[in-house]
Amino acid sequence: MLAALAPAPLLRKLFRGGKGNPAHGLSVVVVERNEASAIERAVAHQFAERFPMTAPLPPEALFANAVALHRAGNLAGAEPLYRTLLERQPGHPDVLHLLGVLRSQAGDPAEGASLIADAIARRGTVAAYHSNLALALKALERFEEAETALRNAIALAPGPGPLAALGGVQRARGRHADALASYRKALIFDPGDGAAQEGTAHTAAELAATDSAHPAAILTAYRRAFRLRPAAAFAAYNLGSTLQKAGDAVAAVPAFQAAAALDPAEPGVLSGLGLALLATGRAHRAAAVLARVVRLRPRDAQDRFHLAEAAQAAGDADRAAAAYKETAALRPTDHTAWENAALLDARGDRLTALAAHAHGLMAAARAKHLFWKAPVYIAMHVANERIAAGRPDAAEQALDRFRQAAAVENRELLPWIDFLRGSLLLRTPGGETAGRTLLESLIPALPFLRHVTDGDGFDAICRSVPPDEVAAYRAGFRSEPPAEGVGPLLFAACDDGYLRLFAAPLLLTVDAFCGEGQRVHIHVADPGPDLAAVVAGLRKPLRRCRLTVSTERTPPDLDPAGRRTLYTCLRLMRALDVLDLYGRPPLVMIDIDALLPIDPRRLLDAMAPEEGAMLIHRPDSLDYLYNTISNGLIVLRPDRAVLEILERTATALLHWQRRRSMAYFLDQIALIQGFADAERRSGPVGVLPIEELARRLGASDVFLPFFDEKHRAGFTDRMAALTARVHEETLAEGRSEEERRAALTGLVRRLQAAASAPG
Repeated sequence: MLAALAPAPLLRKLFRGGKGNPAHGLSVVVVERNEASAIERAVAHQFAERFPMTAPLPPEALFANAVALHRAGNLAGAEPLYRTLLERQPGHPDVLHLLGVLRSQAGDPAEGASLIADAIARRGTVAAYHSNLALALKALERFEEAETALRNAIALAPGPGPLAALGGVQRARGRHADALASYRKALIFDPGDGAAQEGTAHTAAELAATDSAHPAAILTAYRRAFRLRPAAAFAAYNLGSTLQKAGDAVAAVPAFQAAAALDPAEPGVLSGLGLALLATGRAHRAAAVLARVVRLRPRDAQDRFHLAEAAQAAGDADRAAAAYKETAALRPTDHTAWENAALLDARGDRLTALAAHAHGLMAAARAKHLFWKAPVYIAMHVANERIAAGRPDAAEQALDRFRQAAAVENRELLPWIDFLRGSLLLRTPGGETAGRTLLESLIPALPFLRHVTDGDGFDAICRSVPPDEVAAYRAGFRSEPPAEGVGPLLFAACDDGYLRLFAAPLLLTVDAFCGEGQRVHIHVADPGPDLAAVVAGLRKPLRRCRLTVSTERTPPDLDPAGRRTLYTCLRLMRALDVLDLYGRPPLVMIDIDALLPIDPRRLLDAMAPEEGAMLIHRPDSLDYLYNTISNGLIVLRPDRAVLEILERTATALLHWQRRRSMAYFLDQIALIQGFADAERRSGPVGVLPIEELARRLGASDVFLPFFDEKHRAGFTDRMAALTARVHEETLAEGRSEEERRAALTGLVRRLQAAASAPG
């Protein structure tokens, strides 16, 4: 045999496993460069002694040279030797196999798989052939075939290598439980196998997102993997990353330092070290390390962003602002980088820099690199911060720079910047008249401003609607008998189309988290003729929720935009009707196009006795005229003040409906004015800002909206798939509330990412 002609001691050296090598099943292992050079010199010396320079090298010499070059990582030098051997001995299985391994390593797994399969067809009893075929097939994402190849290798030669490789394929297929079993079998063969231990740790971490894997067990697995491979930079890095994710940045620093000592030029390792140093308060050292990362990966926007964060924490505002701007240049969609750069410029009164930055920001939005109104939100944040710092003059100067940039780069945003300027004038002593005049001039561009009132304007609107018209409107409410139950009432309103698209995932999620007898009421505008069948389908999978549906028909002469606005207003217009139907329990109002992965009773329990409402409430923001209050999630205690707010808000909305004047944001504007009116009449209403809710509950992501992707092509199909996945998640047993909430959050985030992707 050809391989038998090679010098046996040398081939044993060539095929011995290399230190710290993460790949199992490879017959050829790349070694360190100094060892590789020694091997190449040894091979050259041996064959120079045995064969004259003028004589053609015999096959065994060619083979040994090819393997030596291959093992040293010199693929370009080894490949022609392998091919020469195949010309001399066509179909030789060892050469076919090793050339296939080489081609896979060179980035051509398709040819690699073909060559190794040819070797197996000629000699199918070599386990390494099957293992290496599996690696090539895995690279091609032909996972089922790769698994079959590995099972063939295990049948021929059971051992930790092919079992660990099988675990890797199963992980790639998303079969984490099977992968964990394979890694554990590998560890039975060799408890000190580093790759199997590393795979165990990775798989346990992946299972933690969807199963009851304990974080301590995951950390233990990574610690063991590092002990087994102390000279492997990736093992130290994985341990550091795990410690960092577990919140132990102090312990993560030495792990990352060990990884950096082993691989000082690896930017991923240095980035981990820099972030761990930053998390432990060593901002200056972090900035120095992260600057090295930027030099190694100058085109990576995230690295620039991390450097900016470290420089900012270290007090180097100039360097931080420059790094944020460099991040935005590399990644124009990164609104946080734009925002932080603008904030730093404004804080430092660097108005020239802020103006240049605002021009770039406006241009990015014009080119659709950003959400079109992102520059407005950033300008508002900058101005709000300056106002909070007692610098309204600086807020005005910043808005002027944004306005100048909009006039040149993005004129459609001029009205929005002027809206912020008008809002600033309204709160500036002596500027109220100028502010109102400016806002009135913007009504053609921003129609919602016609709904904004001042003084006793809201009271005048409420008095303009005759009581008999209010009674007639309330008489149009048609409902099933209310369900019996306990706790607060969950209430949503929508049209027939949104009911079909969004009600199922909302109800399934509430049903998975709520207590027994949770009442849910959905008010449906303009229902279809098969409403009863749709509602029956929604009720069928519910185990704890009790669903009641009411309906109404909207005026037929509304224009499409006005009808869409009316649909958003119906929750407020029908809240009193629903409360009266159920005997006025506490009310949780929610968007139909959202998920609520928490028991609604916990929302009510989080409120203090003096708090009558929980909602987004930002009266200090410059957009307070239309965006102080968001209706996505609201909890209300039906005391006298809250009932009066609901009654007068509904009356104001009915006024605008009668006039067929319903601009977008009307629902928010009416509720803002309802709260302001109640405070003028009776004093402050106790409000829990929704941002405080997560702290009181000790849980985040308790409200998951789908945002504005609903118009994108394919969204209906994605929602159907999401509904099926939500159903699967809510039926899963043995998970904590936090684990189920995390799983649902991941599903919604993936939907948002898919729906908002370009194209």
